[in-house]
Amino acid sequence: FGMPPKGSKSKRRSQLQDARNRRWSNTKTSDESDSSGDEYGMDIDDKELNFSEKLLLTDIGDLAEMCKSKCGTKYLSTLLYMTLRFFNIKWEHVDEYLKSIGFMTAQTSHKWAVMFIKGDYEEFSSDSRGGKHTDSFYDTFPEIEADARSFVVQACSQKSGDFKAMDLAQFIDTKYYEVTGIEKQSDDDLIRSERSCRVDLRRWGAKFDANSQRPYFEGHERDDVVKHRHEFINHFLTHKDFYYTITDGETPMWILPTQNPHRILIFHDESTFRSGEGRGRSHMVSDFLVQHPSGPLFGLSENEWKQAVRKYQSLSVDGDVNYLDRTATASINIGTDAYFDNDTILGQFERLFQMLEFKQEYKDNQIEIIVDNARTHTAKSYSLQDFGKNVGTRCPVEQIEYIDENGATKVVDCYFKGGENKDKSKGLVELCKDLGVQLPAKIKLDEIREILSAHRAFRN
Repeated sequence: FGMPPKGSKSKRRSQLQDARNRRWSNTKTSDESDSSGDEYGMDIDDKELNFSEKLLLTDIGDLAEMCKSKCGTKYLSTLLYMTLRFFNIKWEHVDEYLKSIGFMTAQTSHKWAVMFIKGDYEEFSSDSRGGKHTDSFYDTFPEIEADARSFVVQACSQKSGDFKAMDLAQFIDTKYYEVTGIEKQSDDDLIRSERSCRVDLRRWGAKFDANSQRPYFEGHERDDVVKHRHEFINHFLTHKDFYYTITDGETPMWILPTQNPHRILIFHDESTFRSGEGRGRSHMVSDFLVQHPSGPLFGLSENEWKQAVRKYQSLSVDGDVNYLDRTATASINIGTDAYFDNDTILGQFERLFQMLEFKQEYKDNQIEIIVDNARTHTAKSYSLQDFGKNVGTRCPVEQIEYIDENGATKVVDCYFKGGENKDKSKGLVELCKDLGVQLPAKIKLDEIREILSAHRAFRN
């Protein structure tokens, strides 16, 4: 390479100087008078993390996998290679380390380092310009993500410590070929790598045991959770003679309580299912299961219902929630009807308590109701994070309803009603067209979400 004339700047140096100027041109710098004079430090406890521990390398690899989804592997590998060599780490050790966390080899990283330092900056950055152009795997296959989450929860709840990230990778691989109908070849790699599955597990809230690297969900084994679980179970075991129970076997029979007063257990339950042709619609049912010979669902007879309505006329008034006749069982069509938010659930329980007063078979019985500890139920709000980018990707609701700047109610369908994409979700790109939001030709999913976050349709 020839030297530039004295007093002139090389092309690359000019580019770097321009980048620095752009980066700092709008940054306010403070002088000594802005400082309080206090010194800030950080106390580091070496006992919190043992960086010489080999198992920590797995965590580093998971972090590297996350970084690769945000930035090109070439940039990350070159940066890390140059940094380690700057601190005089042996080439062989650098190579082993880079490969162990899924980055480029030291040889390849060295080639790019030479290109960056001595070569053409444009050539170094040319093949990675524009970043990641594909949607995530789960944007394309949201149903596989739902199945994978369920698989993980069930696997982590087992007492055996056999579950590993590789089990999840193999499960996803099997599901992928089932969904797509593609025949897997013997030499095909896993559709989602083990390391990517480890990142999935972390994103879903799992942690990894320091010794075995077995994934687990911390909340299930917190001391307070374990204590409460034991108290909950022991309450029923010590009072089992007060409850209506059933025998084991193929033809179970009711066993009446032997202690007084008799107690009836009522369980609040919510279930979601799909019905209809094609993609179908999502329905949610919120009901009350009864551990009593009159069950399995709570309801009143016609005479009991008439008495209840005479005292509580609101029971016969139609509202936003659909109730089965003479019951407290409610149902909604997710995305179009009202929602099971906290106010709706409280209204449902008020209806139950009003009706319980007139249930003759429950006279002289104590009632105990078991409710899950969800902080919220099906909230009416929806998040931009729940929407995919393109046609056929994930979508949490049938329609979006919002109030425009003129005070008018607007409704936008989130699924195609006809045409070649009938019953498929529109994705955010198509929804932007319906909402009158113009997007540039090439735009990432996160950038679309940023733009739409200011739109009235998503201020819920």
